[in-house]
Amino acid sequence: MRVEVDLLGQFRVSIDGRAASAAAWRRTSSVTLVKLLALARRHRLHREQVMDALWPDLEPEAAAGNLRKAVHFTRRALGAHDIIALDGEIVALAPGAE
Repeated sequence: MRVEVDLLGQFRVSIDGRAASAAAWRRTSSVTLVKLLALARRHRLHREQVMDALWPDLEPEAAAGNLRKAVHFTRRALGAHDIIALDGEIVALAPGAE
């Protein structure tokens, strides 16, 4: 699987050359999650880092729920379940991609 994330200009994510439509992104938290992971070293962060970056004012339980929703909506927008991995305490964008 080849994943390309364009952050300059219009936000766009392509998987194997197929771009997700702008209408597929229903939640801004999904877009922000992809941007955050795209910029992270090795495209992965500890889940607490993600929750602190995206929802700094929420209690950990509420932020964890928001993270699960953001992952769900990201997977739905891109039509790929394996685009975001929640592996223990690590959140990764396209693990194993080129």
